[in-house]
Amino acid sequence: MLAASKIIFLAFFDICRFIKGPQDIPESKNLLTLCLLVYGICSVVLVLLTESVDKAIFAALLEILLIMIFTQILLQIKGKSSRWIQTVTALSGTGVIISIIAFPIYLMIGIGDSNELTAQSGQGFGLMLLALLACWNILIMAHILRHALEVNLFSALMFSIAYILIVVSLTAVVIPGEVS
Repeated sequence: MLAASKIIFLAFFDICRFIKGPQDIPESKNLLTLCLLVYGICSVVLVLLTESVDKAIFAALLEILLIMIFTQILLQIKGKSSRWIQTVTALSGTGVIISIIAFPIYLMIGIGDSNELTAQSGQGFGLMLLALLACWNILIMAHILRHALEVNLFSALMFSIAYILIVVSLTAVVIPGEVS
């Protein structure tokens, strides 16, 4: 079991390094379910740094639902619906890796501190890392969508950015932050 987990993790990491694509992930409903579950847990943990448990769970469920629907719509439009399981598995599996990397960066910049964000040594560096991580995440999504949809990189980037904007917008509407 541990060896299989390592192989799957390395496959997701290879997607993050643009070596493999979603077609290299096994088409497995069990793996999809596991990846979505772990991705949801990671999302909850990250959102818990700033929000209550109920908001964190709702945000994670909303994001999982959106990634599933958005991917289905894109694949259906391109006539590639049969690739849905592998595509969503790749998106959620790589999302787990990005979330794991993001957690210490969030802590570095002070997200989750009970005090307001203050200028700390390393905070500027942490914000730069977070921006780079966000760009890398968009490129990973574009890489996955490029393979799944068989489109050029520019189109895949536009789809990735559109997805991020939809998630951020809907989350902001459904779970508004406190206004100070």
